[in-house]
Amino acid sequence: MSQSRLEPEVVHIPRSEEYPLENLIERKLKQIYGSGTYISDYYETEEGNLSIKIGNSFPKDVTDCRPGEEPVIKFIDIDGIAELTGEQVDSRYKIQIKSREEVSEGLTREKRKLREDLGDAMARATYDKIAQTPAVENQLNPIKQILRWTRLYHPASFEDVRDAQDKDDGKTLQYVQTLETLGFIRFDGKKLYAEDPLNKYDLDDISTKKFNEKILGEVVERGYKQLSEQLGLNILRHLPKFANGYYFDAIERNDPDLHLDLDSIRSNIVDLYGYQSGLHDWVLRDKMDELVSLKILDDEEDYYHANEKTFYKVAERTAV
Repeated sequence: MSQSRLEPEVVHIPRSEEYPLENLIERKLKQIYGSGTYISDYYETEEGNLSIKIGNSFPKDVTDCRPGEEPVIKFIDIDGIAELTGEQVDSRYKIQIKSREEVSEGLTREKRKLREDLGDAMARATYDKIAQTPAVENQLNPIKQILRWTRLYHPASFEDVRDAQDKDDGKTLQYVQTLETLGFIRFDGKKLYAEDPLNKYDLDDISTKKFNEKILGEVVERGYKQLSEQLGLNILRHLPKFANGYYFDAIERNDPDLHLDLDSIRSNIVDLYGYQSGLHDWVLRDKMDELVSLKILDDEEDYYHANEKTFYKVAERTAV
């Protein structure tokens, strides 16, 4: 069978007085791309030109793992995986069709965006807890130093900050530029000036543990994406990934009392991030127990369920 027959470059949809045009187009697109295809956005101009955005829906098992619970399947909608155009030609509409490969790439892209948005929502909902972990605090130490020195020695010399950090790879400048983007400091090329989010702290508080926790929490809240993507501080993504092994299902069900076991959480982590399938149960349980200790999750016997405050914070910030 020829490629052109498998994937037509155009399809023609006759106008019908019985069925809305949008429904007829969607029915045809399901035949081409699969039954999960739907139209996520549709617009027709007065001249008969069409703009069509399509999405894909797939089933997800979000069953509570406790004995006796009824199976629950939810359908996850992924909008905007491809955009098609069309035009009216006499009594028909000619729709330009994209290849299945292009649509599949769009689905992969939007799934990745969903995953990133969920990670960002989790990080912003739990920033104060994440910043308390020794691994994160250690990796953010250069950030903490710059903020502390800028507030203490306002305006602080960039040359002195760079020399004090003793970094030869330009990292200090990257940290400074990121903190300026996030609004904590201002940099004129020579001096660092404290801005309002940093100025609000009294000088007497700068050397306290409470300051470290608060300021690093604010940095994570404001700059999770910049810190993890631009500066390569991947430790910030670590706990949110494991937390979302649980929260992806809980948010989808809108149920903080959903109980999941380790196998279900592992399966979600693999589906979302494509790794950790070989992680030993003992190590995975350690990660979950760390989340419990931080009040990001709660546990009950062999199951994990949401910390209610965390659940509603995450739910407010995500569109899963």
